[in-house]
Amino acid sequence: MNSSPGEKEVVQSKQHTVEEWSALFVGKRLVEYPKDAKPEPIRADHDAGTKMEDAEPEGQAPKVDEPTDDEDDEGSSDAAEKAKKRQIKWAELPQPVRVIWPGTRVTRDLRPNRLNVICTADDLITKVQFF
Repeated sequence: MNSSPGEKEVVQSKQHTVEEWSALFVGKRLVEYPKDAKPEPIRADHDAGTKMEDAEPEGQAPKVDEPTDDEDDEGSSDAAEKAKKRQIKWAELPQPVRVIWPGTRVTRDLRPNRLNVICTADDLITKVQFF
């Protein structure tokens, strides 16, 4: 049986939203997040009794080119302004959200409305997706 037109619209809307969020967030640094938001990576010998999987099972997150500061002749205030533009505050992320750093284990519970933000160890956002 074919899906209803309403279902197709939701899927297209979700894909478009992920594309928009990727354009806004990928390549920026996540800042001002709660202290307990960035967990310590779980040790390999840890047994939580729950099936858990790595967030990025294929290996490292894709490399994202960071913007360069070639125009430093303009002054330090301009450099500070550019640095702020390359940051995103935790509070500015759309909710519900789950931020995942390397080595962090995540459950595979399906929450289709939750945005997953994948970061490097130094808080650079490399991917935005639903899963």
